[in-house]
Amino acid sequence: MDMNRLICESNGLQDLVFEKGHFSEDHQRYDLYMELPLEKSCCKKCGCGFFELHQWHQKSLRLPPNGISSKVVLHLKYPRGFCFICEKVQAPILSFIHPEFGGLTCSFVEVAGRLMEETTCAAAARILKCDPKLLWRIDQWRMKYMKRLYELPEDLNYKFMSADEVHFLTKRYSKKKHPFSSKYYVQYVTNLVCSKHSKVLFNAMGRSFSSLSSCLKKLPQTDREKIEFFALDMNDGFFGAVEKLCPNAEIAVDRYHLVENLNKVFNQLRIEEFKKAKTRRDDFQVGMLEAGRKFILMERNPILSIEEQNMLGKLKMLNVNINAGMLIVDVFHKTLDQKSLKKFRKKLAQWYRLVRESKLKIFKKFALKVRAYRKNIEAYIKSNLTTAISEGLNNKIKVLRRVAYTYTNEESYKNKILQRCGFLNSTYINTNFLFWHVPSPQI
Repeated sequence: MDMNRLICESNGLQDLVFEKGHFSEDHQRYDLYMELPLEKSCCKKCGCGFFELHQWHQKSLRLPPNGISSKVVLHLKYPRGFCFICEKVQAPILSFIHPEFGGLTCSFVEVAGRLMEETTCAAAARILKCDPKLLWRIDQWRMKYMKRLYELPEDLNYKFMSADEVHFLTKRYSKKKHPFSSKYYVQYVTNLVCSKHSKVLFNAMGRSFSSLSSCLKKLPQTDREKIEFFALDMNDGFFGAVEKLCPNAEIAVDRYHLVENLNKVFNQLRIEEFKKAKTRRDDFQVGMLEAGRKFILMERNPILSIEEQNMLGKLKMLNVNINAGMLIVDVFHKTLDQKSLKKFRKKLAQWYRLVRESKLKIFKKFALKVRAYRKNIEAYIKSNLTTAISEGLNNKIKVLRRVAYTYTNEESYKNKILQRCGFLNSTYINTNFLFWHVPSPQI
């Protein structure tokens, strides 16, 4: 099989007659000259053969790269003929030409689209040697087209789920409501994540009860009933949505957010003790409690030199509150490390007693929050489920947004998230038919 015939068959050009081909080594470009015979031409409107020839037309089209030819151009010669049924001159059916992008073949659009599933429009433009703005339009059209074919895999495991929000856009108010109102407002996108498969299933604008509800409602009731554990941060709106729509799900509070809140409480204690030491002009404690050393105080197993260990021991002896705070933080970590509910409850009772004996109001306030979320913390102990998968996907989405120099279109941003982090791509949706033609009328 020669190269010309291979190019014809791989791009759905079997009805065309090859005339000649020219390869330029300097530009790695292959020009393919082909003709559509009159006897194989059919009316674009009714599909009947032409009665007689009216005139010949020429058109240049882009084909996908082939081998060492980074740019392949098809110079097409096709007839316009008189249709006996339509009783007028019509153009022939050219199904291999993309209906949305007239200068490109369907195969080129599909190759470009699959390339942009993995890289940026600018990078794909350098590879395909074409305009990046054109590729951006192709990517947007293809995502919208594939959204109509979007279905979740049948073997999806719904046992463990999570949800989290990711930043979309920060906008400045055109007019402030009152002098003390914020200058900016922030928009978020809520992602529903299958933790077992590390994929975003659905997303919606906002980070409220309605945002997560709209995502969950896209799942059938039978699938929602399969959810056993749902990892969330301490968002009351998300809690309400899961409780309402997922009757069998136990909500697990994420360990990261619990520890984050505890570290904020300890940092508040450190600031208070730092101010007291500064008032007393205690240079040692001021140096040990400054902001730059807070991570040493909060870290579970810090790697310290002998001198640093001695200094930390001296600080604990001099400052009872800091010693108690560090002990509370350490015991809370060990409480969350427990693998069984019985051991967890026993360790939690010890932690409550330690907080009471410390007589530190800020830790007592945090203990009330832990008591309020106790059932959800126990669900974490049973399932060991966190929002780590969601947070990892959020990091990937943030990188995606930075590479694109931010997004301003909501639908484009949501579709791109589903394409890169979900099932909206050719790996899970069969788009092989788009190499040869786009169904008309479109789905």
